[in-house]
Amino acid sequence: MESGLKKQKGMTLTGWMTVIALILFFAMLGMKIGPIYLQNLTVKDVVESLKDEPLITKRSSSQVKSMIMKRLDINSVYDLKSDNVTVKKSPGIMKVSIDYQVQKKLVGNMDILVTFSDEIELISN
Repeated sequence: MESGLKKQKGMTLTGWMTVIALILFFAMLGMKIGPIYLQNLTVKDVVESLKDEPLITKRSSSQVKSMIMKRLDINSVYDLKSDNVTVKKSPGIMKVSIDYQVQKKLVGNMDILVTFSDEIELISN
């Protein structure tokens, strides 16, 4: 004898709406954060490219800082300011540090804040 009640299979409309909302939220988060991390990869490439510069440790700190900022400008990196770049020289060694934050609007009054810190030590040959 069949009881008149059928077992429900699958998700309800509310369940589907929740899943779609979560997918959209994470897609939006990825679209906001992705470019920030791609920009950081560019910053890392610019800093790493200093290793290939001939006689880089012979240049002044301000020259190296200017070189970095020009390369970042060429690569359309605008979230990093000159104050975020530190170049310290000692005999035969140069340390370049880049510390910066990127803040982007997510939705409403919610923001995303991502902090980066990169450092390289250049040794004269």
